[in-house]
Amino acid sequence: MIQHITDDLYQIGEHVQNEYGYEAILTYVMLNDGNPILIDCGSHIHRDSVMAQLNELLGDAVPEYLFLTHSELPHAGNIAAVADKWPNIKVIVSNVMLPYIEVLPVLPLEQITQVVPGTKIEFPTRTIEFVDALLKDQPGSHWIHDPRTGALFTGDGFGYFNAEADIQTLPATAAEAVTETAFAQYHKVAFRFLQWISPERLAVDLRKMFTKRNVQVIAPIHGNAIRGDIDGHLDRMIAALGTVKASYQ
Repeated sequence: MIQHITDDLYQIGEHVQNEYGYEAILTYVMLNDGNPILIDCGSHIHRDSVMAQLNELLGDAVPEYLFLTHSELPHAGNIAAVADKWPNIKVIVSNVMLPYIEVLPVLPLEQITQVVPGTKIEFPTRTIEFVDALLKDQPGSHWIHDPRTGALFTGDGFGYFNAEADIQTLPATAAEAVTETAFAQYHKVAFRFLQWISPERLAVDLRKMFTKRNVQVIAPIHGNAIRGDIDGHLDRMIAALGTVKASYQ
């Protein structure tokens, strides 16, 4: 479904039921003054739905860029369909993502650019920054920050499972907040390595990342965009990391 988040930022995608509830598989779209930017492009399983939603949202606008948080199929599974529809689209990947086969067969190499953390791309009304993913689902994962909307696109980080009644909810109030338990449940499933981390050190780096940037929206791929109580959500996320680590001890 298409949901407006803030300014020119939208989310589209589907929710898949599993034993924990409903897991979002999202694509984010910045309309970007007529030159749209896509953040990830969804799972090939939902190809028809994703492309229909993109066509409805974009109309005649042609996306200029596709930014991939990483190359796993729920994030990059529709590159072929996107490239077929918009053959001139440019794809931005992290500097260690390019070897993955999901990216290579469908676009000329000159349309794929590798970036390192700290890279910024300038547009007339925004500057996009690529940052190191502090929670990596793959070695090639990176996060993306858009100061115009205040959105931090976090890939699998900050993901959570929804109850069926909350599938359309974009958390913005205390009553809608993602709980520590919900964060912990998702991250224990998605990030098996958390049993070996130092939660205290990771907490310092997460707080530093949020303090350094204007974060008004946390935009995970596997959870609806969070657009309220950012400090509280960060606190609950950090607590959840400790909970996950402790569960292995």
